Amino acid sequence: MSAIVSIEKYTSSPESLKKSIELCEGFKNLAPSDRVLIKPNLVAWDDQFPIAPFGVYTTTRLVEDLIICLKDFGCGNITIGEGSVQLKKDMGTFAAFEGLGYKAFEKKYGISLVDFNQSKSKIFTYHDENELHIAEEAVDTDFFINFPVLKTHGQTKVSLGLKNLKGCLKLKSKRHCHNPASGLEFSFSHIADFVKPSLTIIDGIYALEKGALHFGNAYRKDLIIASTDILGADMTGAKIIGYDAGEIDHFQHYAKRCGKSPDLADYEIRGEKIDDHIQPLKWDWTWNKDNTGPGIFEKLGVSGVALPKYDDSLCSGCSPIANMSNILALSAFKGQPLPQVEILNGKKMQARPGYDKTVLLGNCMIKANKENDNISEAIKVKGCPPSENDVVDAMKAAGLDVNILAYYGYMKQQSEKYNGKEGYETEFFITT
Repeated sequence: MSAIVSIEKYTSSPESLKKSIELCEGFKNLAPSDRVLIKPNLVAWDDQFPIAPFGVYTTTRLVEDLIICLKDFGCGNITIGEGSVQLKKDMGTFAAFEGLGYKAFEKKYGISLVDFNQSKSKIFTYHDENELHIAEEAVDTDFFINFPVLKTHGQTKVSLGLKNLKGCLKLKSKRHCHNPASGLEFSFSHIADFVKPSLTIIDGIYALEKGALHFGNAYRKDLIIASTDILGADMTGAKIIGYDAGEIDHFQHYAKRCGKSPDLADYEIRGEKIDDHIQPLKWDWTWNKDNTGPGIFEKLGVSGVALPKYDDSLCSGCSPIANMSNILALSAFKGQPLPQVEILNGKKMQARPGYDKTVLLGNCMIKANKENDNISEAIKVKGCPPSENDVVDAMKAAGLDVNILAYYGYMKQQSEKYNGKEGYETEFFITT
């Protein structure tokens, strides 16, 4: 029997989600007495420059709709769990819960909230004795509901159900997934082997292009995709934003290992037709041909400084620092060539010859270039991730006259870019 995937237009709450679940028979294996765990996508929280929520976070309204559907089914033991990236001190999972209204669900519906970053973990072994440390609540549950957002991603092309499970990992294993040896997509594709979602619901009220965090662009889609088969849900979501399964490495790893078909034709699609909703979204940022900076550098004539393109070894914690470096380098440009400085991030970049100074961002980059003879003078920025102040100081030490206010202005602009735009409704992220 073919796995079923439902595609439903979002028109009202909670009726649209309820219909989507019914179409894919999503509660077929659910019992009222089951311990239910909901895993939304609350990737990170920033109090200084609030992340525009559209397409970044699972919409709070849909999470509440799911709780209502579960309560109507008779479920009384419901937990919401997430392990958000902590970009700043005290800005972790519970800051996201608070900011997105989840704390109100505790009183209103009697549900529980769990920060996977603080949980005890269970250790699972995969491929050549690699280990994944997974929060025990994610595996010690009866019915796991995976609730990602419809988005593309700068490292993995798409970020849907399979990638959303990365939030169940302890910090050590999140970092391990970015190891250069096996690669990001191969590593995180194994999480579903141990967590085993019973139902995957993709929140497509908004779809995010070139995510995640502050920097992508969201489009209103008003779609809900649901399936008891995580791969079927993911392939459907990917197709709607313009990607075939064969283009996504983590789909292929998971399908091959689990004996599943990577052909969407082998799945039964109910509800809306895929072809009626396809809107290709870009996943990647352009870089100039000599890999010395993003496309805007070439357009503006920036030369001298080099910031090679991020790779899949760049962890979520350091990704804002990498973007910050690009903006800071632009702030130093006054129409003349900048100093010959190369700025590296991630875990595997190697310094190239020809630069007077090399800025190594983070402990992993320092370690990776420990014996690199191409470096004339290393400026080491320690930390995991390094602090903003230390990055600024390092770039100034390299001879770049950077202005942190330019970065703050950029971040403020990203926070406010949807303000007043039709269709971008903050009510989706507010509880009453």
